[in-house]
Amino acid sequence: MIITEWAENDRPREKMLANGAASLTEAELLAILINTGQKGKTAVDLARDLLQHCNNSLVTLSHTLLQGSDAERKNLLKGIGPAKMCHIQAALELGRRHQQEIEQEAEKNFRITSPKQIFALFNSRLSNLDYEELWAVYCSRTGKVLYKCRISEGGINFSGADIKKICRPAIEYMATTVAICHNHPHSTPDPSRQDQQITKAIKAALQILEVTLVDHLIISDGKYYSFSEHGDL
Repeated sequence: MIITEWAENDRPREKMLANGAASLTEAELLAILINTGQKGKTAVDLARDLLQHCNNSLVTLSHTLLQGSDAERKNLLKGIGPAKMCHIQAALELGRRHQQEIEQEAEKNFRITSPKQIFALFNSRLSNLDYEELWAVYCSRTGKVLYKCRISEGGINFSGADIKKICRPAIEYMATTVAICHNHPHSTPDPSRQDQQITKAIKAALQILEVTLVDHLIISDGKYYSFSEHGDL
């Protein structure tokens, strides 16, 4: 049965107009972007297939479409043409920029004085990723956030940090303190030996610049390990 033969209250577009976007499932929202189905499948069916391929994770979907390789996108979007792909990519990019703008506005008066605040700053960004990212946040003496940036990213077993890339913004933004944060995908936040070694190396490099490494947080599935809380700095 095609969507136009469904009861009007069940059609995604009509449902949105009547009840708002929040009333739709992820598959229904994607179906509006996909717009039309293909032989034997409605737009909703294609949307469900797409989500199932991503383990029902919008984070995975977004990362694959916005940052993945051409091969990864083609494998994900079987049955969905380039025009439909562009619609979905545009919507995801708008959502990403919207969230980025919210975070930037919130950070204007954000101060870091404890590991919990570092966790609050990075948890939503890092907790659900399927790959590792390392971030640094640069602060004034009172903990006011001056700048934050992603230092590096990689695959499931990624572990690496460009120490020069961490130190450079500390000079540029006249930071007094720096905190670093990375994630352990689908694991525990407990530090590895390499995590401990790189933390010591970063701390030593920043000390030369008279900048203090106040913490290194490891995030995993909504939990964190703080080097400062465990006396590891």
